[in-house]
Amino acid sequence: MDISNQIKKRRTDMGLSQEELAERIYVSRQTISNWETDKTYPDIQSLLLLSILFDTTIDVLVKGDLDMMENTVASADAKRMRTLAITMSVLLVLMVPFALAGIALWGPLGILLGLAPWAASVVVSVILERIKVENDVQTYREILAFQKGKPVDRTNRTERAVRRQAKMKKAYSNKPLWQAATRALGIGIAFTAIGAILGYATAMFFDMALPF
Repeated sequence: MDISNQIKKRRTDMGLSQEELAERIYVSRQTISNWETDKTYPDIQSLLLLSILFDTTIDVLVKGDLDMMENTVASADAKRMRTLAITMSVLLVLMVPFALAGIALWGPLGILLGLAPWAASVVVSVILERIKVENDVQTYREILAFQKGKPVDRTNRTERAVRRQAKMKKAYSNKPLWQAATRALGIGIAFTAIGAILGYATAMFFDMALPF
């Protein structure tokens, strides 16, 4: 971590031994040694005392570590996105065999069994959207660059894309996962019901209109 190098460099620049530094910030020499060898991390009180002693700010002391942590989190999120995308694809494919199995077991109403993997895929898609919002990636190019660990270019976004990102942030980022998932499921079920009703009505119309 960067802070270990910061402490060691600033201590030696001031001509202090580990024991002398320890006395000034009220910790043991072993604690200083652990910080400088990345075995432990200073708590907030120690960071404050170090920043005063070294005549700097806490932000400067931990900046390198924060950058590294952000990169680590982004890398983990990119891996999660790939895994979740594959999971969602598999769940959508499973809708057909689940529906066919349901029909074979319980007749026409058994098709509803196909909704089980669909509902799971909706939850996965909500998690995916939250990751995209948290990392501010939206377009295919941005997502591709993010997943490969490359810098994300957001300068070419259209006004429509910016509005959509703000809308998605409001819908997914500021709500608990269960609430966002429930909302997405409700919308999906509503559209499915409307589609089924329209399909049934269309079939009935043609059945009545056609002479055969």
